[in-house]
Amino acid sequence: MRKFFDNYHDNPQLDDLVIGNLSKDELLHEESDKIRSFLGGWNNHNLLVKSENGKPNLKRGFSFVIRDLATKPVEKYVLVDLDTTDIDSFVDDIRERVRQRHRGAGLRIGEVERGGRCREMVVKDVTLENERGNDPRTGFTILAFREDLEVAAGIDKDEDGPEDEARKLASLLDGGSFDRLLQRTLLETPD
Repeated sequence: MRKFFDNYHDNPQLDDLVIGNLSKDELLHEESDKIRSFLGGWNNHNLLVKSENGKPNLKRGFSFVIRDLATKPVEKYVLVDLDTTDIDSFVDDIRERVRQRHRGAGLRIGEVERGGRCREMVVKDVTLENERGNDPRTGFTILAFREDLEVAAGIDKDEDGPEDEARKLASLLDGGSFDRLLQRTLLETPD
């Protein structure tokens, strides 16, 4: 993501939070602090990239923070490796997690619309709704690698060294269909 925004954004002030092997309490504290800082007026970053260290952590973490982010005037994107799952199953799992966690608040995952696709990735736009009819919500966009980033880039984990991996990852941003899909999804504003 850093390479993409370096290529295409005028002034990418990128901050990141990489979730490693933190305890649940440490994770909640780090995550809350980082998001609060990013949304605060004192922050000079215009992009926050948050890594969850795996799909199970992503689903759990996303369902936890989405209520607070739903009403914030920021664009939200979920980037995921589907591995052996399809996009609809991934959305259904997130829908159920959000329903269980935020049932009392009435927050739920709404409509899912296709946002685009290419050989390596599929994009879905998802709405958030409040069953109680108050607090208009914003949605989010899922960018899902059909398998994973390494397969999309042609990386052989056993054979490729760090330089080869970096070169192959950079080649994804060569103006081809993957690059164009990211540009349309992340940079173009809707009409």
